[in-house]
Amino acid sequence: MVAYYSTAFILSLIMTLVYILIWHRHSDVHLTVIFVLVPIVNMGYMMLAGAKSLEAAIMANKITYLGGVFLLLFIMLGILKLCNIEYDRRINIIFVVISMLVYLSALTVGKYPIFYKDVQYTCTDGIVELVKDYGPIHTVFYIMVVLYFLISLIGIIYSYFKKLETSNRTIYLLLISEIISMIAFFGGRMITKKIEFIPAVYVLDQLIYLLIAHRICLYDITDTGIDSFIQSGDTGLVSIDHKYNYLASNKTAKDIFTDLYFMKVDTSIENNEVLTDSILMWIKEFEKNPQDNKFHYNKNGKDYFVEVNYLFDGRKKRGFQVFVKDNTREQEYISMLNKYNANLHNKLEELYSSKERK
Repeated sequence: MVAYYSTAFILSLIMTLVYILIWHRHSDVHLTVIFVLVPIVNMGYMMLAGAKSLEAAIMANKITYLGGVFLLLFIMLGILKLCNIEYDRRINIIFVVISMLVYLSALTVGKYPIFYKDVQYTCTDGIVELVKDYGPIHTVFYIMVVLYFLISLIGIIYSYFKKLETSNRTIYLLLISEIISMIAFFGGRMITKKIEFIPAVYVLDQLIYLLIAHRICLYDITDTGIDSFIQSGDTGLVSIDHKYNYLASNKTAKDIFTDLYFMKVDTSIENNEVLTDSILMWIKEFEKNPQDNKFHYNKNGKDYFVEVNYLFDGRKKRGFQVFVKDNTREQEYISMLNKYNANLHNKLEELYSSKERK
């Protein structure tokens, strides 16, 4: 059994190293905390499986509760962030305080009958087990865990029906992770008491979050775009992947192409006539000749300057970026200048003609 827990620990370390390699400055802090905590928690399960005394087993058990308390908390907060659920972030302080108090009570195991009234060490056929008589705060712990799972599930379901800016691919992955985690947490002991499924599930969660993290930066307009353009507020930015699926856009772009307000992330713009005749047309021209990346777009009496470039994730091309800037004043100025030059040219010709006649 120690081999199983050791394998889960090593795999969790590998997953964390992979996350470090793909980490970037806009990575979600909740995901980062998750990848830090999972190897620590799995190390606790490995230590518990190899414990030779009650004291060693209790110490390892306290480490595993980092998962049940803080790991589940940050998974919940991460899900709410990935699902673009808006709420007062000060509520997070309440969650952290509750989790901290529960974990502090878990640290009293073996000393005070708060979390466990009593705990005994057994080792049968090499399988270490702590026989526990749960105390009142452990009930609070279970209520907290159920609450975190429920909030996560509600957030995922709500996002699926209400959040266009959340990818269905991300939602499906999060739902799979949550369902498997709930089954392992609440049903694992019903299947067998000889092994804990949770360490393996944590590794699976890491794999799922790696898949999400690998693509999530493409949905972040502040990450994939040029910050100065985004902050200026007068430049629209639209991101499209190589399959012509919509990834992200800022408010300026949505105001210009109003259909973007109703576009679901990861859906094809080929199904939208307005975007096909504008954004998709420019992208296809750019694909034919990357040097031909500047266009003009007229709408409602306004003239827009359009520029298409590749969307990069590091050095890898992941799609296209379309920049749109209101160029009406510049065009009016050029038109006025051309008209002035034309009038000047006509007057000079008239003057020259009159002198010729004389």
